[in-house]
Amino acid sequence: MRKLLYITIDAALLFTGIQSAFILLENLNVLYEYEKNFAAFLDILPYILGTYIFLTYAYGLYNIARKNLSDVIYSVFLLSVSLLVLEMGICFLIRDVAMAFPRSVMLLGGVFNLFLLTGWRVLCWQVERKVAGIKKIAVFSGHDNSLIPSIVKFFSKLYKIEYEYSEKDDSTVIEEKIKSVDEVFIDINIPTKVRDNALFLSIKHKKNVFFVPEYYYLSLISAFLSKTDDIPTFQITSMEMSTEERFIKRFFDLILSLSLIIIFLPFGLFIAALVKLDGGPVFYSQERVTRDRKSFKILKFRTMIPNAEKKSGPVFASENDPRITKVGRFLRAVRFDEVPQLLNILKGEMSVVGPRPERPYYVNKFEQAIPEYAYRHRVKAGLTGLAQVEGKYNTTVENKLRYDLIYINRYSVWRDFLIIIQTIKILFIRESTEGVQ
Repeated sequence: MRKLLYITIDAALLFTGIQSAFILLENLNVLYEYEKNFAAFLDILPYILGTYIFLTYAYGLYNIARKNLSDVIYSVFLLSVSLLVLEMGICFLIRDVAMAFPRSVMLLGGVFNLFLLTGWRVLCWQVERKVAGIKKIAVFSGHDNSLIPSIVKFFSKLYKIEYEYSEKDDSTVIEEKIKSVDEVFIDINIPTKVRDNALFLSIKHKKNVFFVPEYYYLSLISAFLSKTDDIPTFQITSMEMSTEERFIKRFFDLILSLSLIIIFLPFGLFIAALVKLDGGPVFYSQERVTRDRKSFKILKFRTMIPNAEKKSGPVFASENDPRITKVGRFLRAVRFDEVPQLLNILKGEMSVVGPRPERPYYVNKFEQAIPEYAYRHRVKAGLTGLAQVEGKYNTTVENKLRYDLIYINRYSVWRDFLIIIQTIKILFIRESTEGVQ
């Protein structure tokens, strides 16, 4: 019901923004065929609304209570710009509309929509925060906790930690604590018996639960009911794509990579010249691992000094890494150093969406520590992925793996499309490219 209200008011504001542009420009005697122009707008209004709803969903603007206000405003700005670009694309495809729908109305309407939609979403954010209030929570986390610092750092205005699990607390104490809070957070590093008891008690007392899943839990995402006689059983897939899914994904990769190569070619030549002027080769290749643990040479624009790992050996890029060049720092910030990987996609070594390819040295190291790490090689490595849009460069290996396994178990063309749209959002967020501390 809340989403339906959002969509209804969004549609009204979009219509108001563009209609206001029509009225203003008509009063300024800029439009010479008002009725024809407005009729053209009404013809493509359903496409505009459909595109807007999709972008709003992709940028997470229907669930904003747990977002920072700055993230909400940035998302609305990006949505408004994306919508304006796609409006022009729609008009280009529908030639009759292209001739009748003035660009001046589009641009001015885009500005009006930006302010109207930003004000509306900020109001929604404030109301949702006010209604929700500060929730009291119980946190079950071991000594090596990761949840509590994150909650304190990012959700201090949403949550107040009322209870932290202690090994000395018995089941009676735990139940009383759970009864007294609004929500429960359960980390990965507590005993199985304690975690199961906390889940049971949370459900018993109707509390919302947020928990970090074990790797094998993630296989249940794609499980489906397949009863054995009259016994309900769930069938778990093997975390692999079907032949049909691979074919569709490969077709999608070919079309998108070819299109993007053509679009980025002029920018690529300019970037190549900048990298060359910075000293050293333009491209940098490195051995990486893709599906079925096959090795390939990944291609990037060089962002570090030549022979950067000659003395240190394989190491992750750190924050303010002195090996990164000035041009390289900019390319990394906007992810343009990854553009040459479109050639890897064209060759079939990578996919547009999938787990990011890692070096054999780290693959061996991670698989020794986390046997489930091998599961991410059930699909091709990707230019972008769920771990990239939901996490950052310095997100822990364990959490990146969880995102990768979620992606593999929930694969669909629709999800790939969403991840590509969401990748645009993170291109200009500095935190998404922070180096390892």
